Amino acid sequence: MPIKLELNIYKEQLEAKEDMLARTTKFLVDMQNSLEEKNKELTQTYQEIFESVKFAGLIQKSLLPDVNVLKVFLKDVVYRVIQQISIGGDTIFIKNTNKGIMFGLFDATGHGIPGAMLSISGSLMLNELTSSMEIDSPKVLAKLFNYQLYNTFNRDSYSIGHMEGTICYFSPMSNKLVYCSARGKGFHIPLHGNIQQLSNSKNAIGDISNGDFENFELDINQGDKILLYSDGLVDQFGGESYKKFSRERLRQLLIHNREKDVKQLALLIENEHKIWRGSNIQTDDVSFKLIEF
Repeated sequence: MPIKLELNIYKEQLEAKEDMLARTTKFLVDMQNSLEEKNKELTQTYQEIFESVKFAGLIQKSLLPDVNVLKVFLKDVVYRVIQQISIGGDTIFIKNTNKGIMFGLFDATGHGIPGAMLSISGSLMLNELTSSMEIDSPKVLAKLFNYQLYNTFNRDSYSIGHMEGTICYFSPMSNKLVYCSARGKGFHIPLHGNIQQLSNSKNAIGDISNGDFENFELDINQGDKILLYSDGLVDQFGGESYKKFSRERLRQLLIHNREKDVKQLALLIENEHKIWRGSNIQTDDVSFKLIEF
């Protein structure tokens, strides 16, 4: 092959490779510009969602009740609601009656936006029920609440709305705490004697249309405390072995600190829980309420 022809072939091959390189470079530059633009859009969308969730969290917090209503009848009350992502499914309930006070804590199905929607719906139902009629029995309120929640969210072929929790009623005239626990979690912390887990009914609110609920009674002495909490408190993973915080660890914490007032005890529980969680993510909504008689 003549040298001139061979050089022309090499020149054409080189030009073809240079053209391919230029096309590839342009493609990569266009791709980078497109990714940068998409990243800006995603960042803006994320910021908008974050701000919306943050504002929704403020709205949900504004619906939480004022504990000063309880302090008319009780020595002191403290509660914490720490949702997983600013909004969530845990909520606190307080309603005064002619002779005493009704209060409770509920944990709705799920967390985040769905949990918050169900939690707010449940709070509005409880407020409507207790505003439209005088109710002094936790069991009666649980049955009415169950019927309304079930028929709103679960009566069709799908089941989307459930709430676990405890409703309590206390009248200073009787010195008895009457409560109904729909798979709720709680402890009776007497000033003297054994710390006991609160008894439970087998159904959650909204499980079935005619759920079985029962009233339980506790004799209350001055200085006694009640702790109500959601399962996010004890189910949090952490510690050196990455295990759950656990109900037993919480019980031991109460045993060794029962003499503290509810403000001190709430701060201790919150701090111990944070230390246990460490750098791990919060696995669920967390709430608890401490009542001192």
